[in-house]
Amino acid sequence: MSEEEEEVSVGRGRGKMERVVEYERRIQNLENLLRERSEIQTHIQSQPLQPLPPQGPNESMSLSMWVDNLRAEVEQYPIEASPDLDPTTYQGTYQMTGSASLMSEVGKTVVNNGASDEDVFQSLDDFEPTADFEQDAALLQDPLFQPPGGLEDLTINDSIIVPSTMCQKSLPEPELGASLLAEFLVDFNTVFALYRPNEIAEHIRICYEGHSDGTALAWASAYVVLGIAHRARAQSNVATPMDNELADYYLSKILPTVSGLLIAPPTLGLVQCLLGLGMLIKTSSHSQPSGIFISTALRIAQFLAYEQGDANTGITQEVDVEQQRRVFWCAFMLDTVESILSNAPTTHRKEDIRAPLPDENPQDSLGSVAAAEGDWKVNLFALRIRLALIQSQAIEKVLSISARGSNIDEAAQSILTRLETWRDNELFRYKPEQLMQLLYRSDLMHVLEVEASYFATVFRIHAFLSLGKNPLVNPFSADVLAILAAQKVHGCFRDAERLLEHLMLIPHGDIGVCW
Repeated sequence: MSEEEEEVSVGRGRGKMERVVEYERRIQNLENLLRERSEIQTHIQSQPLQPLPPQGPNESMSLSMWVDNLRAEVEQYPIEASPDLDPTTYQGTYQMTGSASLMSEVGKTVVNNGASDEDVFQSLDDFEPTADFEQDAALLQDPLFQPPGGLEDLTINDSIIVPSTMCQKSLPEPELGASLLAEFLVDFNTVFALYRPNEIAEHIRICYEGHSDGTALAWASAYVVLGIAHRARAQSNVATPMDNELADYYLSKILPTVSGLLIAPPTLGLVQCLLGLGMLIKTSSHSQPSGIFISTALRIAQFLAYEQGDANTGITQEVDVEQQRRVFWCAFMLDTVESILSNAPTTHRKEDIRAPLPDENPQDSLGSVAAAEGDWKVNLFALRIRLALIQSQAIEKVLSISARGSNIDEAAQSILTRLETWRDNELFRYKPEQLMQLLYRSDLMHVLEVEASYFATVFRIHAFLSLGKNPLVNPFSADVLAILAAQKVHGCFRDAERLLEHLMLIPHGDIGVCW
């Protein structure tokens, strides 16, 4: 063995001896510690639970005596007070993490610096918040984040009050507001008679003067008018990309008040507001939720119609019956078209309608489109109502699940015949190019909506017959449209050509009629 190897061997032996001596020393210290702890431990004079004394088979200890003995023995058991644990004085080998570590560091800082609570709070006086902090704090103090008072006493007849100062800031300049109101009345409300022109104009004036009652319904109705006006302007010759953005802006101002609208008392104004909100959503790029508001508006209109017809209600207030019926038919038309397109059942059945058809020639001429030159006109509102009645019958007699047991082919042919009879109108004898020269562009948009509604109904019935008469299949879905496109014969081919001719004449892009 070399000299270096001998030194390594001796070193290893010396290291083992040192570890053995260290282990023996630790064991000796542990034995001494246990002995000391045993000597200072308080001795118990008697066992905690003494054995029962010998008793005969007929002897027993009462429960009360046994409990008293147990209590006395427990009181004799020594209980040493445990020391308080302070995380700031911990000296062990384990490292604290998370909130425990943070608490320890904070405690050390306070202890080492000797700072009192007053010193800590005084140091906050020199604290300068960042710009982000100030912005977040201001946002949380906004009245919109504060719940309205008295919610515990809220009843169905109460209205959510929206501060008028907040809503007035969202109104455009008076000149622009007057222009938008005029466009709403001429380009939209003339055919789709949602409001009496004088009543909605008075309401907008009150809002501008700051005399609104502050309810969610009051301001939502004003925003509906402004939003629909921008939708109509986006389809005109003076359209700008900002028009649809502004329409969506007013839509965003209405949506936070939906909860207040839903708990508002049922009135004609509420039905009009919900229908306008549904129209704003329907003509947006996210049109799917529109059916919810339209269906809700129709149900409230039902309630008002039945309440008015009940002689036992004792209602003495003056009611605009003609306008109330118009609004009901507006809701019925929108709900029926929504059912045709979405493959969902209607909210109101045709058999349950009690309202008479509107006048073909009303005194205020609402519902009619007139030629730009000459005296030719047609009541488009009445035409759409008759179409909605045929659509409702098609849903109930052909497209619904309940119609499976009947002769569906005969019912479908009857509906198609009625649609052909409905189409035998002077309006549809004009070609799309002729209507483009005859009508204003806004009126042409309304004609296009009627053409599209008619085509959707005819296409839906023909697709239903071609797809095995399954009412659960939606022919407007992408997969089903691909199947129908592969067919060589289509029953509504000519109607599709006419609709495409109309679409070629209107503006394209992000406008309400395209959605």
